[in-house]
Amino acid sequence: MDLSVVIPTWKGRELLEAYLPSVDAAVREYRQPGGRATEIIVVEDAGGDGTPRWLRDNHPGIRLIEHDRNRGFCAACQSGFEAARFPLVLLLNNDVRLKPGCIAPMAGHFTDASVFAVTGKLLNQAEDQFCNGGKVACFRRGMWSTYQNYDVMPGADAAQPLLSFTAIGAFSLYDRAKFLDLSGFDPLTAMVEDVELSYRAWKRGWLVRYEPRGVACHDASQTMGRRYGRRSLDKVSRRSRILMHWMLLHDPRMFRKHQLLIAARLLTGWLALDYRFYWAVATGLANLPAILEKRRAARKTMRRTDRELLDMLQHFYRTAPIVFH
Repeated sequence: MDLSVVIPTWKGRELLEAYLPSVDAAVREYRQPGGRATEIIVVEDAGGDGTPRWLRDNHPGIRLIEHDRNRGFCAACQSGFEAARFPLVLLLNNDVRLKPGCIAPMAGHFTDASVFAVTGKLLNQAEDQFCNGGKVACFRRGMWSTYQNYDVMPGADAAQPLLSFTAIGAFSLYDRAKFLDLSGFDPLTAMVEDVELSYRAWKRGWLVRYEPRGVACHDASQTMGRRYGRRSLDKVSRRSRILMHWMLLHDPRMFRKHQLLIAARLLTGWLALDYRFYWAVATGLANLPAILEKRRAARKTMRRTDRELLDMLQHFYRTAPIVFH
């Protein structure tokens, strides 16, 4: 299938200088066997570091989209997906180095029309540490926990379909039409926008898969770490996780557990001086009208319940040839 690559960037010229050649090589390799059409799109989010001029001088074949003001990661991704000409879109952070042969195994999953996205395997840049694989999700103490990874067992068939709760924003391949049908990443869930979008896709009845043969290298937070302090990142991430549940968690029993969790934390958080939690809840409530509208809209389009999704994932974790990390 024909494929577009979208790379959002902000003050990332030196990262593009280091890693864009690997993207270009992987795309050319994917294009050659069957004469597939491909393109690379860089969305420059008003970083002011000379990236547009550098791209025009050194990579004239790359399509460049320039924002006249900084609009953030979600908007930059949306600009790229809307501009993309082909049905598959590989979304990459500007600090990702692609390994040879990584694209074709991921693209092969889209012969199944129910697939929304495929996430790949991420190693660190030194290639001596496993960083991300299939994303594991469990519902405990009133919230989805999505921090654990898994990989396929050594010797197991790596070509079999494997499920991932999340298609990570740093390195995943998407069905462009489905992405746009869901209106892309939601800025209200910044920092966990890839988790929230994947959750919406699952509830729409689609699938997110993990492809261990699609390998790239990435040292996390090279851009976000420059832009925000650790405390700010933690505050925004907490709020986004809470808002994701308010917008998308519809199962009555699961939602009651979530409400009890929030109430308990509000009553006891002061003991641990957890002011970030209170900030997350207070600023989240400021968006309540938008949250309720998104909640109603998600319910109308729901094709898979929260409980069905949880049961489906738990069955997969019990039966699949995987090892947890």
